Amino acid sequence: MSDDLTLPLDEIRAWDGTVPGLLGADPWRSHTYSGYVADGGYTKIATPHSPADILRVIEEASQLAALRGRGGAAFPTLHKLKAVATAARELDARSVVVANGAEGEPLSYKDRYLLRYRPHLVLDGLLIVAAAVNAGSAYVYVADSASRRSVANAIDEIDVRCGGDGPRLLIEQAQDTYVAGEETAVVRAIDTGVARPKDKPPRPYQVGVGGVPTLVLNVETLAWIALALRPDSTPGPDRFLATVSGAHLGPRLLELPTGVPVGELLQELTGDSNPPFNVLVGGFFGGIVPVSTHFDVSYDGLKMLGAGLGCGALHFLDPSTCVISIAADVVAFYAKNNARQCRTCMSSTDAIANFLAGAGKPRPNVDLGETLTRWSIQLPGRVLAPCPTVWRCCCARCSGTTRRSLPVTNTLAARPVPWRHPPADGSTFRSRPGAPPLTDSGCSTTRSTWSVRDEGPCGSCQVPGIRHLRRASPAALRIRRLGFRASSPSRCRR
Repeated sequence: MSDDLTLPLDEIRAWDGTVPGLLGADPWRSHTYSGYVADGGYTKIATPHSPADILRVIEEASQLAALRGRGGAAFPTLHKLKAVATAARELDARSVVVANGAEGEPLSYKDRYLLRYRPHLVLDGLLIVAAAVNAGSAYVYVADSASRRSVANAIDEIDVRCGGDGPRLLIEQAQDTYVAGEETAVVRAIDTGVARPKDKPPRPYQVGVGGVPTLVLNVETLAWIALALRPDSTPGPDRFLATVSGAHLGPRLLELPTGVPVGELLQELTGDSNPPFNVLVGGFFGGIVPVSTHFDVSYDGLKMLGAGLGCGALHFLDPSTCVISIAADVVAFYAKNNARQCRTCMSSTDAIANFLAGAGKPRPNVDLGETLTRWSIQLPGRVLAPCPTVWRCCCARCSGTTRRSLPVTNTLAARPVPWRHPPADGSTFRSRPGAPPLTDSGCSTTRSTWSVRDEGPCGSCQVPGIRHLRRASPAALRIRRLGFRASSPSRCRR
């Protein structure tokens, strides 16, 4: 095993080793082309099929009926596939597919594992969906150099063995930023080299890379598609890859069945089925949930608690850790790692982080719950990307009067906390020569300010939300000519 492939994980294993999964019998052994083909890989693309035939095979696979995207949004995969296939057919155009392996989530390692150790599984899934939507090009969008080398070697093996048949396989270097994996940022990065989200609609399945319908799927999603369509595949429980870390737990990658009780998971890992932990579930965009709620690790189970499975990251917090300080650190991460293109987001995340940083100290005549609830109502829809609702994470009050040290990402020591270790070049990233740098000066909302009636975390005179002008007033249209688009025209005034 090459040192270049090494990940800072103490353990990699499946929950049930008797059921074939993504990790296989030897998780630390990297796939080769010959070994993967011997295991039944690349069979669906070995013989020509029409896109409609491939799509029908995917639809009829029982293991894929309930498959959701594993990048965080959990959107039904079949819906995406059919939407891109339909849009491309109506336009009489060749579509584009993208394997999204940017993985900007600090608490997750699953995508990098798959790209380094299971590249052929990801490429097999990518070629299958490319055939299903009649794609002319297939991109692997990845940030870290070790994963790029692994994927490049795998593509070379495919080209040598298959003679370059099928769609063009291309590697696109992703910017190492938190927002680079958002699907519109992926499309924009491939087109322009700048990984920043765009307004929606149109969505990538309508207008994507090069203006054609584009299917963007997480690399784990593609791996499950390839595994489910192997000739020897047997139906099994819905599973997902989880990066588990936290208090007294070294970081590990586990293949878990969807719906596993959190108590059963902790019993396996710690020997205690009811430890007094809280868990940051789903990554930074998920939520903090007490283990004492005895929840199931599933989409529906976590949704009922106001959280989400997200990218599958589970970070257990020591009982002495202040959950408000954790929420403050998460929002501080957003403040330093947002796209730097919407003033509402930039100002609000700073204000919320500062507000939460002092929330552990008793302050008379300050209703924290009321303030956070009001902000959570005001912010959604005012930026290109959804703002997280942070007040759910802060319903429990800190028992101390000072902020504690915050171990959210320190457990994964190999990946430093970005806001504590800023890049020496001033956060300027380029994905290709000549691409414009990402700097704070790129914000287009600095020409003027417009006030809104309600005081928010960004103040009473901070710019507009950004949404579409379906019922635009003349005043709102004037705002648009100045370079702004307001989500609530009736709420804006000179």
